[in-house]
Amino acid sequence: MSNLITNPIVIAIFSAGILLVLAFLYLLSRKGVRQPDVPDKFEELYKKISEEIKYAVAPKSINLSVSVTELVELATEVWRIEQRLAKVADTLPENQRKGLENSVHKFKRYISNYDIEIVDYTNQKFNDGLNLDVLSVEKDPNVTTPTVKETVEPTILVKGQVVKKAKIILLSN
Repeated sequence: MSNLITNPIVIAIFSAGILLVLAFLYLLSRKGVRQPDVPDKFEELYKKISEEIKYAVAPKSINLSVSVTELVELATEVWRIEQRLAKVADTLPENQRKGLENSVHKFKRYISNYDIEIVDYTNQKFNDGLNLDVLSVEKDPNVTTPTVKETVEPTILVKGQVVKKAKIILLSN
């Protein structure tokens, strides 16, 4: 029995047990006596550490999700820029023209990463099965088959599905 009392492991376990009991008794005694006006130093420390941990693990930047609607609008605007650039390309110095064309291609690559496709029907044979909004029809007796004279807005496909129909001007006899 005397070996048991002098064993350091037994003494450590016994001491830890006594400390736990004392801590428990202390907490029980403080529970009913605590005054609401006097903040507990441990509670203050806990709140401070808690706030610091929240700040430390909070993301440093905000992740913004891009909606499909915004990407569809972006695709339409990229198409418009490309059309306008094609009209004035001959008047621009070569380095400016190439820079603008490069930017348009980068935009188109970005859009294609989201499986968005831009379809322009200009000069294509018109088919009633196409999902297009005809804004106006221009008559020309020399035309044998109806043709899309101009695409005012392109069709936008997302993952192969039409999300925005093209608006066209039709040339017919």
